Amino acid sequence: MDNMVLHRYKRIKLLGRGGCGDAFLARDRAGGKLVTLKILRDTGDKRYKKASESLKNEADILKRLKFKGIPRLIDCGEEYIATEYIPGKSLFTIIGENGRLKEKEAVRIGTELVTILGYLHGLKEPVIYRDLKPSNIILGNDNAVTLIDYGVARVYREGETTDSTYLGTCGFAAPEQYGHLGQTDPKTDIYCFGMTLLQMVSGINPKDDVAVSRAKEAGVRGVSPELMSLIDKCIKPDREDRFKSCDEIKAALMRYPRTVMFRKMIMVIKAGVAAACLSAVISAGMAYYTPAKDYVQEDARKRIPAVKERLGVARIRIEEYLEEFK
Repeated sequence: MDNMVLHRYKRIKLLGRGGCGDAFLARDRAGGKLVTLKILRDTGDKRYKKASESLKNEADILKRLKFKGIPRLIDCGEEYIATEYIPGKSLFTIIGENGRLKEKEAVRIGTELVTILGYLHGLKEPVIYRDLKPSNIILGNDNAVTLIDYGVARVYREGETTDSTYLGTCGFAAPEQYGHLGQTDPKTDIYCFGMTLLQMVSGINPKDDVAVSRAKEAGVRGVSPELMSLIDKCIKPDREDRFKSCDEIKAALMRYPRTVMFRKMIMVIKAGVAAACLSAVISAGMAYYTPAKDYVQEDARKRIPAVKERLGVARIRIEEYLEEFK
C-alpha cells in the first residue's frame, strides 16, 4: 500500500473483513470528511486477483454514478478505494436484531430501492447491480436507503449473449446468473429485488427453497396477498414473466395500497350484507315470535286460575281421603 494513501486517511475503526481486504471507517486528513476505506490484503493467490479486479470494477462503476442513495467515489488506487461514508445499519443487521419488517416499512424501503435500480438501468450504458441483498442496503440514521458495494456490478451491452463472469449471492441470484441463459439484464436485478423484499417481510432465508416455495403458495402471515403477488411476479424463474422494468414495479408499489384498501372495503361490504341478511332473518322470526308469545301469555292468563282451582279441589279430596284412613 502506498504510504501517501495511508497518511491521507486516518483509520478510525474496522467496519468489516473479507477474504482479501478490510473496510474501515476513516477520516480524510485533507478535508476532515469521514469515508469508507477498502484496502486489499495481498494473499498471493487467485482470490487476491479477483478481489483486485472487483475493487477496480467498483471504482470504474462509481465514477459513472451520481444519484441519491449511491455513495460517491472519493478516491481510488491499485489496492484501495475510498467512498462517501453512510452512517447507519445494514438491513441484514436490522432484520437480525429485530426480525422481519412491517409491510409498510418494507414497501417504503422497496420503493427507494427500485428508484435507485431504475436510475442504474436508465443510464446511457445501463448498469446491472447483480448483488442486491440486505447486507448491501444501508438504512441511514435519517431512514434513507443507500445501496453500497458495486464490486460485481456490470455495464449492460446490447447484443452480448453471456456475462464474462457469473457472480451473485446464492438465494438472491436469478437463474440466469448461474450461466448459459444469456447475459444478465435489468430483469436480473428485479429478481434479486423480489427475493430481498421477500426476506424483508418474512424473515425467510432465500437459500431455503422449501420455505420460499411455501411462502409463494400459502403466503406469509400478516402480509397482504397483493404484496405477495407483486413479489411472486418479481421472482419468476423465466425473466420474461417478471416485471419489465423498475418503473413498472414502482408503479405497482404505489398502486397496491389502494388495491388492499379496496379489497378490505369489499370485505366490509360483504360482512355488512351478511349482517343485514341475518338481521332480516331474525326480524322475520321476531315478527312470528311476537304474536306467538302474546297468544301463549293470554292463554296462560286464562288457564292458570282454572288450574289453580282444580289443584285446590284435588288437595281437598286428598285430605278427605287421608282422613278416612286415620
